[in-house]
Amino acid sequence: MQCQSLAAIGARLAVCAVVLAPGQIAAQSSVELEQEVQQALRRDRDLRRVGVAVTGSEVTLTGELETFWAKSEAIRRTLEVKGVETVASELVIPPPESDEALAEAVGQAIQRYPHYSVFDYLDGGIDTGVVTLWGKVTADREKADEIFERVAKIQGVQDVRSDIQTMTPSTADVNLRRSIFQAVSRSTHFERVSRARNPPFHIIVERSVVTLVGYVQGEIEYRELERIARQTQGVLRVDNQLQRVQ
Repeated sequence: MQCQSLAAIGARLAVCAVVLAPGQIAAQSSVELEQEVQQALRRDRDLRRVGVAVTGSEVTLTGELETFWAKSEAIRRTLEVKGVETVASELVIPPPESDEALAEAVGQAIQRYPHYSVFDYLDGGIDTGVVTLWGKVTADREKADEIFERVAKIQGVQDVRSDIQTMTPSTADVNLRRSIFQAVSRSTHFERVSRARNPPFHIIVERSVVTLVGYVQGEIEYRELERIARQTQGVLRVDNQLQRVQ
């Protein structure tokens, strides 16, 4: 009887062990996943104070960060950890002083980007700290990503929504850009801007179609820039969107 009792007890313990094991493993996995996420975040000094909570394969990040770039990096690093399927962000970024002040900072960041040229054009808007960017850039480097990073690192930016398009690489378009700008530089109407790194107008060339955007001083410059573009050999069409200022 005693042996049977011990056997019965052993059987019951075995059943309990089978029932409890999955929960124990899940709890252990959550702890390990949380530690791995924390370790991934600690590699960046700016992310070491981010709070981490794990539920299954979902990770919740909490805390305050200085920039949207830091927030994006925290989410990216977390998603790279094996076992993480979703990230819920409760990260907070201090708001900007005003949208007007933020717009000025964003504009300066773009103008100071050393690879922003007369052959690129960007525009955008800001609404309660959310920056929206659109436009076209040449394909000689990862300009869209680099501009996103510069803007995302500005304090006060809450989010960056980028619709910047990289134009298809084309030797023909490169040659057209060079020919048009050489003609512009020779024109007496544009002597003051031909040497500027960021002139007020931009010449967008894509698939041999030229789009003129930005600002010129008066009707003469408006017509002269269009004339140069139209008379450049190889140009299929010119879309003049220039705005005249006096």
